[in-house]
Amino acid sequence: MITFLHDKFKGLLLVLLAVVGISFIFFGNWTPKGGVDPDSQTMGKIGGRSLSLNEFAAAQRQTLLEITLQTGRIPSAEQSEFLNFQTWIRLLEIQATDLAGLDARPEQLVEAIKKNPLFQKDKKYDPEIFQRFSANFLSPQGFSGERFDQAVLDQVRSNQLLEALASTAVLFPNQAEDRLQRLFGPAEVQVVRWDSSKVTPPEPKAQDLESYHKANEAVFALPARRTVDVVEILNQGTTEEARRKTGETAFAFTSQFFNLPEGKSRPDFSAAAGQAKLAIRTHGPFTPSDSPFPGESDPRLTAAAFALTPEDPVSDYLPSKNGYLVLHLREAQPARNRPLSEVTPEVRARWLEQARLEMAAQQAQSFAQTANAALASGQKWEDLSKVASLVPVKLPVFSPADDKPLPFKDADRIRQVVSQMEPRRVSNPIQVEGGLIAVYLVKRDPASAETMTSTLPKISAQILNQRRSELIRDWITGRASLPGNQLPSQVLMQLRGSL
Repeated sequence: MITFLHDKFKGLLLVLLAVVGISFIFFGNWTPKGGVDPDSQTMGKIGGRSLSLNEFAAAQRQTLLEITLQTGRIPSAEQSEFLNFQTWIRLLEIQATDLAGLDARPEQLVEAIKKNPLFQKDKKYDPEIFQRFSANFLSPQGFSGERFDQAVLDQVRSNQLLEALASTAVLFPNQAEDRLQRLFGPAEVQVVRWDSSKVTPPEPKAQDLESYHKANEAVFALPARRTVDVVEILNQGTTEEARRKTGETAFAFTSQFFNLPEGKSRPDFSAAAGQAKLAIRTHGPFTPSDSPFPGESDPRLTAAAFALTPEDPVSDYLPSKNGYLVLHLREAQPARNRPLSEVTPEVRARWLEQARLEMAAQQAQSFAQTANAALASGQKWEDLSKVASLVPVKLPVFSPADDKPLPFKDADRIRQVVSQMEPRRVSNPIQVEGGLIAVYLVKRDPASAETMTSTLPKISAQILNQRRSELIRDWITGRASLPGNQLPSQVLMQLRGSL
């Protein structure tokens, strides 16, 4: 979907495209380590033809341009895996459009450009915006007019193919009505619970504790800890100028600890702070998951503390709520795995907790299976619960899609389960805090006529869009598996698992 960009952000976006886009210039120019010829490296195959590294890098550049045109955003340098994945998808789509003989007319190219929100102002095409995009993004990256036109034409052709494929999606009879009833039909529900704390497992043997400790060693390890000295350079005012001067002061203070001339030792932090009349506070020991600095919640401060080493014990100046902080490493305690002899009580407690939960889960699963079979044969829910020594709790009638808070425990989990159930059925056990629950759907009343009228078209459209996405996903997965197409294994795994 093309992301609509508000007018006042257009200029900023084009500047960002120019800046961020520079990081992608290496596509098409990159040479692997070791002096290997890029043309001799095979990245995969499309239609039986091998793609060299240089050819794939050129395809990446076109994909980058398409993503920018479609979304108004450039993938960051850290999103190389995403870019690789999208490049292979694009190659598969282009292969299919070529085989189908699809083409795009010049007027379709012009129309696609004019309809792109990236080039519009007040929902109308603005040639000036397009020229700025060309000057700030296309030209710096070496995208010629022909490359740009080809990227747009390829997208037009792919859209034709995908739209034709998606147009074959249909709803099954009563599919939308059924989903609406499950979501908006008032449900009468009862819940039974298994309290794992009331289950008594056998006492663990020595080998049980050893195995559990070995499998969960990281759980019982002591995390790394840091103790740091901190000074704060406070802002001298609220203006940008005051902030700038505070930054200059902080820079001057930290500069003495970096880029030391050969033979000169690092100044003593306490002495330097005293000379600058800065008070030192000490925090710690703390772990990577702590927020040890009072009044500060930025996790980057803790991360900066753990980046300090005895060789580089002083941080750069770091933004704080009131100015800038400078950290100095006082003590570093590395993470340590604790032997079983040191944590036996903790291991035993966790083993027993898991054993209780597993036993409760077995009881709950057995009950759910037995109850569903018995209910199907005409037995009563009340009798089944009584035989199992369970006390059903009747919940207030509710509709799963109600946006109002529900006044009972584990409401969100129960909402979800009820929306997928048939009446007079027991759900599979659901793990919750303190044990497990099972949900019995007594009955579901019809949704109101008003809801049917206002919501059914929306649900129909939602299901149809889901079906269209499924068709396209299955089609692309099928194309990737055709003889002559050879994609990297990690791309195939991602395609099958998350497209």
